[in-house]
Amino acid sequence: MPPSFHIILSPEAAGDLESLHEYISNDSPHNAAMVVGRILDAIATLEIFPHRNVVEWKSGKIKDPVRSLPVKPYIIYFRVLESQQAVRILTVRHGARRPPRRFN
Repeated sequence: MPPSFHIILSPEAAGDLESLHEYISNDSPHNAAMVVGRILDAIATLEIFPHRNVVEWKSGKIKDPVRSLPVKPYIIYFRVLESQQAVRILTVRHGARRPPRRFN
């Protein structure tokens, strides 16, 4: 069985999810909970095989490339931190938006 990674939700990603929930709740609290739930379920799948996702951004200065996981219409950006056996969720953005220029 492959090793399991633990999930680290960055403050920015947590804020993204809160903002997303608040925005959708204006029209439908039920749908807001469902959308955020789908995103959290997708994030949970990263505990096993997080490397299966597309590399979005790579830098020679930073060891761990940024990967993405689509959850239509949103995109989850994350890094796999091998040394910590963790997946750090960087941000969650609507797919129609431009990708971030920089990742922390």
